[in-house]
Amino acid sequence: MSYHRSRNTLCAVFSLCAIFSRCAAVAAAQEPRLAAPLDAGWRFSQAADLSGVEAPGFDDARWTRVELPHTWNRIGNEGSERSPLSNNFQGIGWYRLHFKAPRAAAGSRYFLQFDAVGAVADVWLNGRYLGKHAGAFSRFRFDASSSIKTSGDNVLVVRADNSRPQPGASTQDVIPLSGDFFVFGGIYRRVSLIVARPVHVDLMDFGGPGLYARAADIGAAGASVQFSGRIANDSKDPRRITVEFAVEDAAGGSVASTLLKTTAAPGSSAMQARLHVDHPRLWEGTKSPYLYRSVMTIRSATGAILDRVTQPLGFRSVRFDADHGLFLNGEHLFLKGVSMHQDRPVKGWAISDADQRQDFDLLQDLGGNAVRLAHYQHDQYSYDLADARGIVAWAEIPLVNKVSFDGSAANAGLTANARQQLIELVRQNYNHPAIVVWSLGNEVDLTATQIKGPSRPGVLLRSLNELAKREDPSRATTLADCCEIGVPQHGASQAAPPDLREPIVGLADTVGYNRYFGWYTGQFADFGVMLDEAHARHPGLPISISEYGAGAALTQHSDDAEGGPINPHGRPHPEEYQNWYHERSWAMLEPRQYLWGVFIWNLFDFSSDSRQEGDLTDINEKGLVSYDRQTRKDAYYFYRANWSVQPTLHLVGRRYVDRAYAVTDVKAYSNATQARLFLNGNEIGLAPCAGGMCSWRSVRLSEGANELSATAQINGAAISDSLHWSLAHSGAVVNIKAGDIGGYVSKHGERFGSDSYFTGGTAHGVNPPDTAPPDRLTVLADDARLYDSYREGEFSYRIPLPNGRYRVQLKFAEPTATAPSERVFDVTANDAIALREFDIFKTAGGKLKAVNQSFDAGVDNGTLVLAFKPRRGSALVSALAITPLAPR
Repeated sequence: MSYHRSRNTLCAVFSLCAIFSRCAAVAAAQEPRLAAPLDAGWRFSQAADLSGVEAPGFDDARWTRVELPHTWNRIGNEGSERSPLSNNFQGIGWYRLHFKAPRAAAGSRYFLQFDAVGAVADVWLNGRYLGKHAGAFSRFRFDASSSIKTSGDNVLVVRADNSRPQPGASTQDVIPLSGDFFVFGGIYRRVSLIVARPVHVDLMDFGGPGLYARAADIGAAGASVQFSGRIANDSKDPRRITVEFAVEDAAGGSVASTLLKTTAAPGSSAMQARLHVDHPRLWEGTKSPYLYRSVMTIRSATGAILDRVTQPLGFRSVRFDADHGLFLNGEHLFLKGVSMHQDRPVKGWAISDADQRQDFDLLQDLGGNAVRLAHYQHDQYSYDLADARGIVAWAEIPLVNKVSFDGSAANAGLTANARQQLIELVRQNYNHPAIVVWSLGNEVDLTATQIKGPSRPGVLLRSLNELAKREDPSRATTLADCCEIGVPQHGASQAAPPDLREPIVGLADTVGYNRYFGWYTGQFADFGVMLDEAHARHPGLPISISEYGAGAALTQHSDDAEGGPINPHGRPHPEEYQNWYHERSWAMLEPRQYLWGVFIWNLFDFSSDSRQEGDLTDINEKGLVSYDRQTRKDAYYFYRANWSVQPTLHLVGRRYVDRAYAVTDVKAYSNATQARLFLNGNEIGLAPCAGGMCSWRSVRLSEGANELSATAQINGAAISDSLHWSLAHSGAVVNIKAGDIGGYVSKHGERFGSDSYFTGGTAHGVNPPDTAPPDRLTVLADDARLYDSYREGEFSYRIPLPNGRYRVQLKFAEPTATAPSERVFDVTANDAIALREFDIFKTAGGKLKAVNQSFDAGVDNGTLVLAFKPRRGSALVSALAITPLAPR
């Protein structure tokens, strides 16, 4: 019976019992160890000023009834304001539970197991203090044998504290000190009461299973398995026992075993054994994730089973090469990975097994073969799923952003907590073959980089690396870097002086780079340059990309993702920009064979109360899938087309229904070699597909409803997709908001699309991204929003229009000049001068004052070309409005 989960048959029956003590008597007769779920019947109060709560007689009748898993926090909603339903309180919550102990043999030992409590837990049983656990993510246990009532009523009290870390707070030495994710409070994973015989597999080994097995010397003919088992004898006298270590195949058949006789002295002791397995089946990732089981059984001198523990076992070897990446069982395997947080809307961290299965279903549908379980230890079931489905896993501790509040080295308290959480992570997950790296932390010098201050994480990281290697010499270590000295980073315009920040890359066996070129900093082309320079700088260091991504709002869209600057910390975040970001980033990453893997940030949107971005509040919307898992964004299908063998054909832009322009490019993501497009039943044409993309240029929509459909053939099977767009105006009307990525509807109801049809120039806003409200500039105009962006430089617009005569109105506002003649330029329409030596400042009568200029132009070849040619300074335009003239 697997004690740390309640999914086996006995525990499933057990959980159905209203009064579990009667059920437990049946189970106890069959199994030496009992795991009784304590999930129902709790009472909860969110309050910090209570006293006497730990006393059994405390009156909790007016407290809220809750069941586990539970969190008091609720964070993340649609819209630009925090919902009144939100609860981002960080502090103390109290839990109380009355329960009866299951019937058990005399002398049995009782242990309370908490799968996780956020973030610091103090526990009392029947008024006696059992202890404290600091850390929001790992399993912990308390020996309750001396405090439990084997008959009658027991009162369990838990004080959960998720106070925001700051000097003087109860969490000041508990990692994480910071992070772009919300730390939910409460008993958000399961609680159980474990009943064991006095001699048992050790339950007090940092929450670990007490049995640790590792496959080695793996070959086609055979392999060895090294066992280490911890035995606890909680009686006063030595006990003669027999310990059996065994390997079972997936069907439960024994393939190797050994019996060891020993005398277990009071206390805890360890035993080792080595077994040989003939012709082992390999754990081969998604290709064939075959799992054996390691088993440790303790028997008494008379042969009675005292305890039995089963753990997953996989035969696989992993090797990292700085030039060629990762090798699984001697075969190269490029890790196509995603990162995942563990929260959901309303539920927060209090998720179910079904939720976790859905997450892994989506990961596999995407075509991913790896997961970074960020930035902390996840529920055990997630690691079980990774094992069973062949998903290679990156496991890490929550050492995030900084190691102190003042930039100094970590103090003794925080160091001890980080080491504790690392030991818990390794021991609780040692037996999972899916895990290939232990991560020591994430972006530990980000805060210092942002404020250009000091960072001294080196001593702590070296200590953690040595600890990880001592706990598990068989696995590599890694860390995720944001801000390597001298290398472009995200979140800061320039690095702190090198003498203020200690270098960290190279302190672990491998490294992952978190880089957001084209989002937080730099250009897409910088990505490849940075990686090649890093590879040259660290020629012996295996490199991965541990984060890259961009936000995407489901209700915000762009006609051209290149049309305007993106504000990564604000709004809007058009979905089309995320598409473009991933198309360009993957083109930089895919050819670099020295990378051992990439991990998209993130598979799912997740909560972060520092975010007010896109069309959401308190949510980081970089996910390929929405927070509620109901909507797969377009970029999801880009990777599905590139990573998955499943037939994929997805027309892009289905949520951008009300289109701004009659003539637009149409794109599909597909792993077909070619695809055919139809518009309103008429064939547009056959397009080749390369890099997962198929494109049709300059497709003209009809006024009103438009149905687009695409078809393709993959391996002889037909696939198709369709979507609906609408155009609310004539194709002879074109309104463009220059320099703007999202478009705008004017005060007079005119629809301006985002900047499109341009060549050259640079997009700007009158106010750069992240300008504070007191510093924001406003254009003096009837509708100032029309003038708050612009295209600047030497540039032109090639605007598709039906042949005819048009009125062209250009909108201007001078953003920077302080006197006439600083900016002078011409505008031509189809090579004819329309505006000569135009001076915005002079014409408008000053800076930040709106002015419009109109002229007529003819179109006889389907295109109106407007060219902006500087004479002094740069040319500029804020908006263009083109309407047909009535026939004379």
